[in-house]
Amino acid sequence: MLHAQTTPAPEKVVIPGTHQSELGCAADWQPDCDATALTYDAQSDVWTGEFEIQPENDQDGRGPRYKAALNGSWSENYGAKAQAGGADIPLVVNAPTSVKFYYDHKTHWVTDNFNSIILVATGDFQSELGCAQDNDPTCLRAWLQDPDGDGVYAFATTQIPAGAYEVVFAVNESLDETYGADGQPGGAPIPFTVKADGDE
Repeated sequence: MLHAQTTPAPEKVVIPGTHQSELGCAADWQPDCDATALTYDAQSDVWTGEFEIQPENDQDGRGPRYKAALNGSWSENYGAKAQAGGADIPLVVNAPTSVKFYYDHKTHWVTDNFNSIILVATGDFQSELGCAQDNDPTCLRAWLQDPDGDGVYAFATTQIPAGAYEVVFAVNESLDETYGADGQPGGAPIPFTVKADGDE
């Protein structure tokens, strides 16, 4: 697991940025605007929301970009590389594009499915993590993350009991594109063993 300094769970998460005035907010960079608020998904334990992003939506000439703000203010906010108060995250689209945003309070990673691959480990272990069912690419409790942007996505947990399991990696919350054994598209599930309860 990618660990972050913990803070109390937020009651509200908003994606403020240069896109907000096009989505019904009074102005851009409004940390309390409900029009760009995310929704908490208890099954995935992640905040998500999907908005149509317009090209060239910046009014200051610095380029389209965004952050995540918690609880309706700038007191706690996260930007690039999951950093508190971090840099704005660029989001440049060439045409109106529906973009899904994600915020994970466990790691403070805020990202979107335009800039990042949304990669989920799916298999017969997911119910052990709290998913309603196994082999579910929409349950993000086994979401592989890359907050430092080096192209390496990772997930680790101590919640899977001892036993033998199989995993396939699903892209963009769907089984339409998966990777299995030897990194092959549509490849066979990869077996793995947890030797003892609580192993990571």
